[in-house]
Amino acid sequence: MKNQVVVYVDKGVDGVSLKHLVHSLKQQLNPEMKIKRLDARSVIEENWEKDTQLFIMPGGRDVFYQSALVGKGTDKIRSYVEKEGNYLGICAGAYFACERIEFEKGTSLEILGERSLCFFPGIAKGPAYGVGKYTYNSSKGACNALINWQKHSLHVYFNGGCFFSSKSSEIKILSCYLDLPQSPPAIVEINHGQGKVILSGVHFEYLPDLLDQKDPYLSMIYHHLEKADSFRREMLCDLLKRVGCRLKTPNLKKKDDK
Repeated sequence: MKNQVVVYVDKGVDGVSLKHLVHSLKQQLNPEMKIKRLDARSVIEENWEKDTQLFIMPGGRDVFYQSALVGKGTDKIRSYVEKEGNYLGICAGAYFACERIEFEKGTSLEILGERSLCFFPGIAKGPAYGVGKYTYNSSKGACNALINWQKHSLHVYFNGGCFFSSKSSEIKILSCYLDLPQSPPAIVEINHGQGKVILSGVHFEYLPDLLDQKDPYLSMIYHHLEKADSFRREMLCDLLKRVGCRLKTPNLKKKDDK
């Protein structure tokens, strides 16, 4: 039985996003499931696939993921998923897994281009809430994204993420942006070979209690995130179950395991 979750940690990964991700995983994963951090060289050279249930690409800057992993790295990740592996891409990790990205089009931060992992047969377009608001190394562009999950609507953290555009009929939409025109997809699922890929434009891994409330931009969105946190944790557990991870059985209505 596979007992490992790999989290990519190398140039481009945002430290704050990584902190939230690891805390959230530790809250929900069965203790028998270990979290293993790998840099680009280790992804390429080590034999991590056999014991890995899930490969996670966190938020950050996808141009660095692409430059470090294009070729041997992306080939290895794709082969792992094809052979009953699972990939979870969050924000930059979702951009990275699409056929093409369009980020901050028409601005000084514009990034347009093809990507080599190509799990999603289409375009990741962002930021979903409009160009000209996002800034690197700042939470100025952060906001509450209103999305749906099963029977609930909830606010989750958003900063620079994408929505997904494709003509393929093989994509399963798990969640949409409810407060954007035409409610574009926020979280999608794709079958790839014998494996599964989940991509998210929103940060469902962010814990309100870890936000810096001294930051004026974060203090403005904290209340809605805190109010929705039990649903967010429920959604996180559902997503981890979809990719075969074994979980604790916590009381999702309580703020424990901090």
